[in-house]
Amino acid sequence: MKTFIGFKEALDITLDTVHGGLTETLPLSRLTRRTLAENVISLVDCPSISSSRKDGYAVQSTDLAAASKDNPVTLQVVGAVTAGTPPMLKISQGQTVRITTGAPLPQGADAVLSEEFCQRQDDTIAAFNTAESGRNIQLRGKDIRRKEPVAGKGTKLTPAIIGLLAAAGHASVKVYSLPRVAVIATGDEVVAPGTPLPKGKLYASNMVAICSWLSMLGLDYKTELIPDHSEDIAAAITKLLPVVDLCVTSGGAWGSEKDLILDVLESLKWQGLYHRVRMGPGKPVGFGLLQNKPFFFLPGGPTSNEMAFIQLAIPALRKMAGDDPALFPFASARLAAGVTGHKEWTDFIHARLENREDQLWVYPARLNSGLQSMARKEALIIIPEDREKLTAGEIIPIQLLTLSS
Repeated sequence: MKTFIGFKEALDITLDTVHGGLTETLPLSRLTRRTLAENVISLVDCPSISSSRKDGYAVQSTDLAAASKDNPVTLQVVGAVTAGTPPMLKISQGQTVRITTGAPLPQGADAVLSEEFCQRQDDTIAAFNTAESGRNIQLRGKDIRRKEPVAGKGTKLTPAIIGLLAAAGHASVKVYSLPRVAVIATGDEVVAPGTPLPKGKLYASNMVAICSWLSMLGLDYKTELIPDHSEDIAAAITKLLPVVDLCVTSGGAWGSEKDLILDVLESLKWQGLYHRVRMGPGKPVGFGLLQNKPFFFLPGGPTSNEMAFIQLAIPALRKMAGDDPALFPFASARLAAGVTGHKEWTDFIHARLENREDQLWVYPARLNSGLQSMARKEALIIIPEDREKLTAGEIIPIQLLTLSS
């Protein structure tokens, strides 16, 4: 197992280790925000027939080539057709059919005259405008042609695209399966939110925050809150691992006498890939495979816990779900105050944003409370491994903590 490696190497190992590819077929009603796992073509022409785009009269355009207010043309009305009726009617020269929006075009007709350009009397109309071939007609297959590509593998399914799939004749499609996650919080000092708080204890806010991230990603999860006892931790892992695809533990990651996670994992014969990453916050994070399933153990400090989770675990979960691992977009901003990091580390600094004079400015957080800083951050300033500090006034890339997809 590698130790004290660079952040980029840790991310590369993580993404090289996890795999997507598991798929399931779901109905249209369950596709929102899922990722398509196949190329989809249309099964039908849409619309399936040529139809009218207006209320009016289906005509042969040649009959109205010379029609005008001063020279109205009389046509014989031989029927009527409405949307949803079979295309059974037919017209010949000098004839017309009353037609409503969406109704099938009668055989022989090649245009629709809007009703405001004619006057009806009994079984005839006086048409006083032209209607060239194709006027007010939605041609068969105008929106989608049968066998035409509709959406490609890897497409994030939005309501509009799902509607397109329905129009193309699909009731269900194949999507990437979403990973199920186990979240195990450890520590004698943590208690479940909503219960009385004994003196010297604290609430399991890390577990709640991780589960909230998972909910935002649309992922199912199971949780356990376990005291610092090796047997209990091992039992919780053994119980949950068969029913999830990835496991995350919170707390006990440093490796001291009270930090039991690594020893427990060793006893369970895991394949450790790295422990301790040159990133701040988040250094004690570890990652490997247990029974061929990805396993992260995260530090217990709230800022370290969250940073390790969003920078390493979230990209892994995204890849497993068939998505782009990069959840958070980057932007350029002018740095309002200088920041200093650690040599040969990747430092992540909480920041807030301000638009000033058509320029995006980024301000390092100066709050004494780590929890308050976490809660109010809008972006992250990243000092890469090859820099020790960034100076005020620089244009720098920042990571926006808003969803990119």
